[in-house]
Amino acid sequence: MDLAKSLGSSGELRIRDEPAGGAYGLVYPLLIAPAYAVFDSVPNAYAAAKGINAFAMSLVAIPVYLLARRVLSPAWSLAAAALALALPSLLYTGTLMTENAFYPVFLLFALALVAYLERPTAARLALLGGAFVLAFLTRAQAAALGPALVTAPLLLRLAG
Repeated sequence: MDLAKSLGSSGELRIRDEPAGGAYGLVYPLLIAPAYAVFDSVPNAYAAAKGINAFAMSLVAIPVYLLARRVLSPAWSLAAAALALALPSLLYTGTLMTENAFYPVFLLFALALVAYLERPTAARLALLGGAFVLAFLTRAQAAALGPALVTAPLLLRLAG
């Protein structure tokens, strides 16, 4: 919240008026900073940030539907998207946490990886790389997705 507040008010990443450096992910503060830029009152900004969280988390339905459409009918794909929105972790939308940004970003990465594996092109590889960077800038733990970038194409080639 402090990062988003400072970003919304001054355009700088600061925590308690001290530079934050690169220790924190950039995507989530950028996502909720508009709430703090628009509202002067902290309770109103917090409520707006929770609304942004809910919107961001609801976006998971799109990549889940697109992933499911590869193997399911439209109706079952819609059911899969609905189930993705029924996870208990969606309770996090009421809390300012990076999970609110990481869940949809992770699913975007998964969609980009599957699309690349289906038809490897330079454009899809660039999108996959962009999704990986976005995931890393959201949470540093996304570095654990790196081995998937390397091993998935190799394993697919071995299986085929």
